Amino acid sequence: GAFHQPKLVLIDTSTLSTLPDRELSAGMAEIIKHGAIADAEYFAWLEQNMGKMMARDPVALGQAIARSCEIKAEVVAEDEREAGIRALLNFGHTFGHAIENSLGYGEWLHGEAVAAGMQMAARMSEIDDADRERLRNLTAAAGLPTDPPGIGADKMRNAMKLDKKVTANTVRLVLLKSLGQAFLSTDYSRDELDRVLALADG
Repeated sequence: GAFHQPKLVLIDTSTLSTLPDRELSAGMAEIIKHGAIADAEYFAWLEQNMGKMMARDPVALGQAIARSCEIKAEVVAEDEREAGIRALLNFGHTFGHAIENSLGYGEWLHGEAVAAGMQMAARMSEIDDADRERLRNLTAAAGLPTDPPGIGADKMRNAMKLDKKVTANTVRLVLLKSLGQAFLSTDYSRDELDRVLALADG
């Protein structure tokens, strides 16, 4: 196929008024993700404005959507064929996809699973406890889950092995060096992964 960057992206934010609250919250997971992986100042802005966004303030929503689109476009333009840094957009998704797979698709919305997945990834990351708490608090402010469902560590581990980021039988995780700076890693503690997956034991 051919790869072409779009000349224009048109987003009608008024359509967000038609969403149920749960669907709006689920969409916030991707917005939070963009700040967490690429822009610490944007993340701080989200902390200040999440209340307005959840109240569907059109100006706040417009600003957040515009910045999130910019971040995604910057990453995708640099790595159109997902050979490297584009995988950073999957922060929280490796754990999130395992949650969806283990629960059964439709039980949790995608954004809900990613939200819990971001917390699990943050526990394995280099960020300090204060930043980990900031991510947790922002996620909660968006009405999203901050812990995985009680589906069992073994079930999650088996589901993670199906992830597209598995290389040489090792799951590549998107982790954080700090809020606003993400990296891909296979060099993480397997004991720490076991402890994080144990959160799903309920």
